[in-house]
Amino acid sequence: MQNNKLIVIMPYFLMIPSIIIGILAMISYGVDSSIWIQNIIVWIFGTILGCAFLIRNKKSYLHQDNFSLTIIILLLLVLPFLFDGLDGVHRWVSLGPIRFNVAVIFLPLLIIQLWRLSLKRPIFYTVGLTYIALITLLLHPDASQVTAFACATVVMIWKNITTPMLKILHLALTAIIVILSWLFLDDLAPVPFVEQIIFLVADMGTIWLILGVISLILLLLPFFLGGKKNVLSLSLGAYYLMMIIATFFGNFPMPIMGYGVSPIIGYSIAITLLNKVNR
Repeated sequence: MQNNKLIVIMPYFLMIPSIIIGILAMISYGVDSSIWIQNIIVWIFGTILGCAFLIRNKKSYLHQDNFSLTIIILLLLVLPFLFDGLDGVHRWVSLGPIRFNVAVIFLPLLIIQLWRLSLKRPIFYTVGLTYIALITLLLHPDASQVTAFACATVVMIWKNITTPMLKILHLALTAIIVILSWLFLDDLAPVPFVEQIIFLVADMGTIWLILGVISLILLLLPFFLGGKKNVLSLSLGAYYLMMIIATFFGNFPMPIMGYGVSPIIGYSIAITLLNKVNR
């Protein structure tokens, strides 16, 4: 019983090294405590709610495809267009002083929903909804999320497409969307303690940089090494791996380590529901 509880809570605590190292880098950069403390507060709430869901909810997560929830998530990706963007960039929904990156929060859940859908319905449902999401992300625009989501869905869909020609077509269309997202990057200036947090960590010294990289690798363990390895865990792992890598090639938020509550919310959703599926 103790081992089962440890397995449930361990993925949440894998976020702590990245959060702490990121906070130390923010403090060294002079970031006000009212900024970085948000990461801690959201982590605490996410951990409590995630563990409560896993412990109290005993029902299987595979009993239905829940198509309506998938549509709702796609509509949420459109929601930022109803808010004032920044220089033509529409990624955020503002609630008071806090801006939430809708894609970073809900794409992990969308990946899980598309996986469930692929188990219950013909593959063209999953493929069609995937392209709707990719085009919406392209219009945000957000090359990081386009790339990460594209890689995740290719992993998920590849084996379900049985015709070689359709596989090639799907891969080619997905690659075109990814390339377009990188050709039309936004002109927003990076926020050092968000997009460039790993470089602030590097400024603290080589040891801190090494520890920072290790802390980012820890974030991937629940998907590639922990629990059952299946298409869903590999898809989510590919999503977060590409999200981390993208930060080195553009001005995109580093998940968990940098300031921003959205990545912590999205990651908590991912590890909670993956744990639920694998139980």
